Amino acid sequence: MIRYIGHDDNSRAFAAAIQSGRLHHGWILAGPKGLGKAAFARNAAKMLVDPAGQYSDQIERGIHPDVITVERPPKDPPKEGEAIDPDAEKKRNIPIAEIRALQARMTTRPGLSDKRAVIIDAAEDMETSSANALLKSLEEPPAGTYFFLISHMSARLLPTIRSRCQTLRFDPLDAKQMEAALRGAMPDLDTESLLLLAQAGAGSPGQAIEYAGLEMEELEKNMRSIIDTGDPGNGIRASMAAKLAVKAAQIKYEAFLRRAPQMIAHYAAQMDAAQAENAIKAWEDANILAARATGVSLEKQSVVLQMGSLLASLQTHKG
Repeated sequence: MIRYIGHDDNSRAFAAAIQSGRLHHGWILAGPKGLGKAAFARNAAKMLVDPAGQYSDQIERGIHPDVITVERPPKDPPKEGEAIDPDAEKKRNIPIAEIRALQARMTTRPGLSDKRAVIIDAAEDMETSSANALLKSLEEPPAGTYFFLISHMSARLLPTIRSRCQTLRFDPLDAKQMEAALRGAMPDLDTESLLLLAQAGAGSPGQAIEYAGLEMEELEKNMRSIIDTGDPGNGIRASMAAKLAVKAAQIKYEAFLRRAPQMIAHYAAQMDAAQAENAIKAWEDANILAARATGVSLEKQSVVLQMGSLLASLQTHKG
């Protein structure tokens, strides 16, 4: 059985489906990013195509012929003979050519097993034409082929795709589960940093681990300080704006845009109804600002200062 902190129900459901001998051919793994859905899919694929564990290394490295992963391809394809750079910028969507190539592979027999696993990561990244093409494979799946559709926003999937799959929902972890997951992933992390990252992860170990790599602890403390004090001299938010505006801080800047609205929502949830009204408005404005900042090239310092002002507005309403 696949075991993950906080997702034992999903593990038991999938194990029971295998043991029943009536395993459904299509599975949607639904929930926010960073909850382990991709790892769950890989391990589910192992259980199907390599139950004896002979080829675990190949599956982990993504080179097992019977475990096919479809994702957004690189924006600039590598030259002939060059390996794909995992850090290369990717296209915005999964084009239909990727699904057509998948379907061509599915006309052949599996190479090392009598089963084949197909992982789509993430399913909502498919263009409409790609989704419709995949739908045909879900309607008439090749014998022994099982689909795992990783989805961070399952409501965006075609209703016809959702209707042809079983759904396993991955919910955010609670505080204790987050701490346990992070201790397992980063055993050398000091307690203060671990607790900060657990809070910053907002129930997502993957997000917290990403933040650890970005050294987000200082930024997390600064945002909390703005909320607690209101940052009356604008010093904290001005310092953040200067640091996040430089080109080298692009990834941290994007993480800040994700994290700030989450923090506002966290504080709003602790307020009474009268106080929360303005906090909810700040949360809505923060989400709009974050979306505009990523979709349009807004001036970074201005964005950080505006987001800082939304954080500071909570101080008036904390009570």
